[in-house]
This record gives sequence, C-alpha cells and structure tokens, in this order.
Amino acid sequence: MNAPRGLALLICLVAVGGRYAAEEFFGAGDAWHRGVEAVAVALCALVVLRFGAGDPPRRPWTVLLLSLAMIPMIRVATWQGWALADIKVQNILLILGNIFFAGSIIGFGRVLGSSELLSERTGGARTRVLLVLGSLAAAGLAFIAYNVVGLASRGMPTTSDAWAGAITSGISTLSDAIVFAGGLYLVWLLRPLVGGSIALPYLLMAFGGAAFLVVDVWLVAIGKTAQTDLTDPVSKLIGALAFSCFAAAALIQAALLAPKPPSRMSGPAAAARSMSQARRA
Repeated sequence: MNAPRGLALLICLVAVGGRYAAEEFFGAGDAWHRGVEAVAVALCALVVLRFGAGDPPRRPWTVLLLSLAMIPMIRVATWQGWALADIKVQNILLILGNIFFAGSIIGFGRVLGSSELLSERTGGARTRVLLVLGSLAAAGLAFIAYNVVGLASRGMPTTSDAWAGAITSGISTLSDAIVFAGGLYLVWLLRPLVGGSIALPYLLMAFGGAAFLVVDVWLVAIGKTAQTDLTDPVSKLIGALAFSCFAAAALIQAALLAPKPPSRMSGPAAAARSMSQARRA
C-alpha cells in the first residue's frame, strides 16, 4: 500500500492552523496543543500495536512512544510544581524524554541497517551519505554551540535546579539534532524503495526534529530553557508543527501496516504476486 502523502500535509496544516484559530478566536490554543500531543501519543501506540511482539521495528516505535508519552507527565509535574532534592521533576522527565527521543531514531537506524532492504547499498552511496551526514552534523553542532553560548552569557548556574535546566536545554538540543540528522539519513537510505513510501515516516520525523531544534534555539533566545515554558505565539505554532509531524509519521506508518484486502487473483498469477511481495518484504 502506498502511503497517503497528502494526508501528512493535511495533518500538519490542521494542527498548526487549528492551534492558531483556537487561540485567536476562543483563547483555547493551549488546549488544542494538548490535543495534538495526545493524538501523536495515541497514533504511536497504534503503530506499536500493529507490529507483532517479535517484529524488530516495534522496539524503536515503543521508545518513541515513551518519549512522546513523557510530555503529559511533564505537564502534570510542571502544573503541580513537583521537585526532588531541589530539582524540578519536569527537568528530570525532560532529560529522560529526550534520551528516549534520540534513542528511538538510533534504534530505527539499527533495525533498518540490519535488514535486507538495504543490502544493495554501493560504496558511492555510502560516501554520499557520509557527506550529507557530515554537513548535517556541522549544522547541528552550530545550533548546539549557539545554545551553549547563549546559556553561558547569562552566567554560571548557581543552584541545583538552574544546573538541571541548563543541562536539560543542552540535552534537548543534542537530541533534536540527532533526530533531525538521523531521520534524513534513513530517508536517504530508503528513498529508492516502493516509490519512497517507506521513507515518508522518517522524513516526517526529520521535519519534526528540525522544528523542535528551532524551538530549542528560540527558547534560549527568549531566556527560557524548557519546551513547557513556551509563551509566545510563534514558538507555540512551531511546537504544534513538531508534534503534528510525529502524529503524521505514526499515521502513515500505521497505514503502511494496515492489512491488505485479499486478492482475487488465483493460480499462477497469485503465486507470482506472492513471490514478488516476498522479495520486497
């Protein structure tokens, strides 16, 4: 089954446009944003359930689900003002969530790298991939350096919680850079297969990671450290775009995994089609 590509764009437009409209006309933009986050979590859970217990891709999708599911927990911890040894629990959860976030894209890379789908990569293709990854890594390091300089310009943290906030910001930026670069790396590897349909979820993840990376830089620029501290309209819209990208990625993946209707072909034609599908699997 080919992935419904237009659906991904529609989801992102609805998420971002809906957030803007909800805030502009009803003052309920934050509620809409929470809904987008909940939809992303639910769709990731759907993908995890679509995979069998022994399917290798189920593990990285589960890790991604855990990272996104951390967001509601972080919201609750922020709202309640929970702290542990003078460190806000939201910072601890943000660090864990970002570790899961980066771990998921690394897991996808390991699963795909060990599969037969990529067994025909040539030396030239590997060289081009390394060049692209090197460029992305340089861009990611530039973002990270910008954030570190921005944080350092405020002076050294003086409390445990301030240190936790600074560490959280650094880990978040690094994690988002890994997801952005890793997602594009997977797209590069998978682009020749099935017209690029299999690569589409990873392209959306790369876009989502890039959006989160922009939010990281934006937060430092306005003097904030965590994505739960989003206060201005632009950063909130970018945040909604990021979550909608992951919601769309999960929906596309679920569509690719949907059971196919039984074929009406029989005899030699059916056997030939089965053999062709087996080679592609």
